[in-house]
Amino acid sequence: MKKELFANPDLCTGCNRCTLACSANKEGVFQPSKARMRVTNFPLRGFSVPNICFQCPKANCLEVCPTDAMFRGADGVVRLNRDLCSGCGACVTACPYGMVEQDAKGIPYKCDLCDGDPACAKECHSEALVHTTGDAALFQLKAAQMKTRHNSGTPLEKRHKVAEALKRNSRG
Repeated sequence: MKKELFANPDLCTGCNRCTLACSANKEGVFQPSKARMRVTNFPLRGFSVPNICFQCPKANCLEVCPTDAMFRGADGVVRLNRDLCSGCGACVTACPYGMVEQDAKGIPYKCDLCDGDPACAKECHSEALVHTTGDAALFQLKAAQMKTRHNSGTPLEKRHKVAEALKRNSRG
């Protein structure tokens, strides 16, 4: 059975170990701003929400790509072929969760689940991030999270809106 990445905001401590592990794995630096997943912290309100790519079954980022640089691999993960990318940014605008961004050269980057072994989930000791085949409760949580789509704003603004909605609707 296929494993998926799940995020449970009720368990997130906001430690950012996941973003450090992600950026170290993908970019070779401990720099959360280069991570493929993010944590939205609300320090004055005492909560944090992990933002992840849902690898959408009907992925907007993939559908708007004019060069077919975004593609779905045999494992179901949406990936980028950097050689085909024109840097137009359509995928960044299309993602309703703010989980596709562009680097300094205009090339987008997003989560590819670390080829099936996500560094973020391995580093999450609170189990706010888990990479598993899932159960009914996790799939229900993911489905509810995927309903919090935002079609306007920057990736940061979209992640913030999604995080606000997820925490508002959380069980904790």
